[in-house]
This record gives sequence, structure tokens and C-alpha cells, in this order.
Amino acid sequence: MKFAMRRGLSAMAAAMVSLVQPCYAWADDSTHADTTFTSTGIAIPELEATFSLPEPVTSAVPWYQQIKQAAQAYGVDVHLLHAIVQVESNFNTNAVSRSGAIGLMQIMPATAAGFIGLRGTRQSLSLQLQDPAINVHAGALYMRSLMDTFAHRLDLALAAYNAGTGNVRKAGNRVPPNGETPQFVKKVTAIYASLKAAALAEDVASAALAATEASAQGVPLPAPIAQ
Repeated sequence: MKFAMRRGLSAMAAAMVSLVQPCYAWADDSTHADTTFTSTGIAIPELEATFSLPEPVTSAVPWYQQIKQAAQAYGVDVHLLHAIVQVESNFNTNAVSRSGAIGLMQIMPATAAGFIGLRGTRQSLSLQLQDPAINVHAGALYMRSLMDTFAHRLDLALAAYNAGTGNVRKAGNRVPPNGETPQFVKKVTAIYASLKAAALAEDVASAALAATEASAQGVPLPAPIAQ
């Protein structure tokens, strides 16, 4: 994957650890590219948001602000990020998988170093990835790149997030049938759909309440649009 890298994460810089040691590893699925690193070590690609960004149903969701900011930064649906975080770590910033994936979105240190551009030693990368702001931004950037790679096929992007791009390619651009990947895709997709439905229901309820209040106050409602 090759991206033209640009501007830093100014809104999140104060929350991130500034470590600029050489990378210790490079992810298998990534290639080197001309990169501009911020003081935090995160490299930002030139991406344009193409998704609508509905608000979560409630700001009581753990790490709501970090998820919302990352969704807006990379044009990924905030409900999708929420679903991935829920399945990957259940909102536990200290979660570490048997394979060494870390934090809210279970980022491998090698992926953080090679693809995302986070810099540091093995130990410092692990510590940085426990920071919810760094972790969710890294995961959102990675997910956005996978959505672009697989032409916005959510199932394939999620499969690649879990199993790696190479394994999805080997499976003939299908969800690999073995291991945990099919269940991961199924769980994230189901939670994502549920969150979207709940958000829609909340919007409808809010609109109905506003209309009722306006009617009670004698405020004329907008005329229906002619079909």
C-alpha cells in the first residue's frame, strides 16, 4: 500500500507520547513510501472522507471522544469503529492478544511501525499503543486503507483487518474460511448493523419529539415536499 503522507494529528498531539527512535519492524503487507512524521511518530496519508458520519447513540460509550475524532479524521463510520473496538478488546486499553496485538483496536506493533508510521522500540511501541488516542487513530487509519484496498467491501476489509491482506488475497478475495476470521467478520458486522439501527431509531424519535413540541407551541411545521 502506498500513500502520499501529510499533515500531523494536531488535535491529538498533546495526548500522545513523543518518541522518535527508529522503527524496529515493518509490516508484511505494507511497503515503504515517502513519509512525513509528526512529533508523535504517526504518519498521516492524504485521504478524503467519503462516508457519512452519524453520531453514536450516546456519548457514554467508553472512549467516545477518541472514536469520534478518529472516525472524522479518516472518513470511517464511527459506528464501525465502535463495533471493531467492542469485538477486539471490549474497550480495554490494556488488552493484549496471544499474537501480541495491543489495545482498543488490537494493533500489532509491526503494523504500527511499518504501515502506520509509529516510531519506537518494541517496548515503547507497546506502551504507545496502550494510549487510546494513538490506538484508535492507528486502527481507523488502517481500516480506512483496507476499505480503499477492497473497494469498500466491508466483509473483505474486516477479514483483512483480522487475518491480513495477504490471506484475503490467497483466499481469492474472499473471507478466509478457517480460523477466527469468519466469526470476527460476523460479530463486527452484526454489532455495526445494530448500532446503525439504534442511531436511526434515535434520530426518528428525536424528530418526532421536536415535531410534537413545535405543534404544541403553535409553530407551523414545514410543508411536505411534493413528489
